[in-house]
Amino acid sequence: MFSVIIAAHDEAAVIERCLRSIVAGAEPEELEVVVVAYGCSDDTAARARGIAGPVKVVEIPGRSKAEALNRGDEEAGHFPRMYIDADIVVEIDALREVASLLSDDSPVLVAAPEPEFDTEGRPALVRSFYRVWSSLPFFTENLVGAGFYAMSKEGRARFGKFPELIGEDGFVRLTVAPHERRSARGSTFRISAPRGLWSMMERMTRVRAGKTELHEKFPELLKNETTRPRRSLRIIAESPDLWPHAPVYLGVMGLAKVVSTVQRLTGRSPR
Repeated sequence: MFSVIIAAHDEAAVIERCLRSIVAGAEPEELEVVVVAYGCSDDTAARARGIAGPVKVVEIPGRSKAEALNRGDEEAGHFPRMYIDADIVVEIDALREVASLLSDDSPVLVAAPEPEFDTEGRPALVRSFYRVWSSLPFFTENLVGAGFYAMSKEGRARFGKFPELIGEDGFVRLTVAPHERRSARGSTFRISAPRGLWSMMERMTRVRAGKTELHEKFPELLKNETTRPRRSLRIIAESPDLWPHAPVYLGVMGLAKVVSTVQRLTGRSPR
């Protein structure tokens, strides 16, 4: 048996889709799902309670995702333990594959399925960005994060409570060495791409701010980082099929870096 924790803030539009994808096909006593609805002003909790299956819903005040994740840990009773964003779609077979990677005697401590980006109906510039981003080492070499990460009992013991961070998924990924994290090859989860260029810019600005904050607060974790900007640039330079899309990717990431820096200097970093 394994546990799934979903920290959800105002996710009424997507929480039912997420939960249905998880519980469909699950065997009795195979998993437990804990939804922590935190600081919601909509009916996220009520919609989650309406899903038939092994779903437990907890409501807490405040808008701290870290607090919600820590409460989820208190409520969950099993390992492996999977932490999933409410806006993704993942099926039970992918969860089973991840759980198999995180058995008690496995050297793998942190794992996730491979991401698939749903760019249908998105503008050409958004599709170009994801064409490049999904080809880089962050996604192709044992990605853990981007809406889904799972830990064995030993992996979860690498740190205490979740810290207050913009990007806690990056923190989790770097708490283990590269050889201790693994993507479940052939198993996927689906992420919906932003619907416009500005929304994508906001998302990338938050990603950049989270990375900067993580490096400042936990510099000792950098030893476990394998993705470097120079390496990504080299991959783009050596991949002619990416050249038509590279200006969009480089422009968005460059502007996101500038905006996140300005936000940080003026005390307006995103949460």
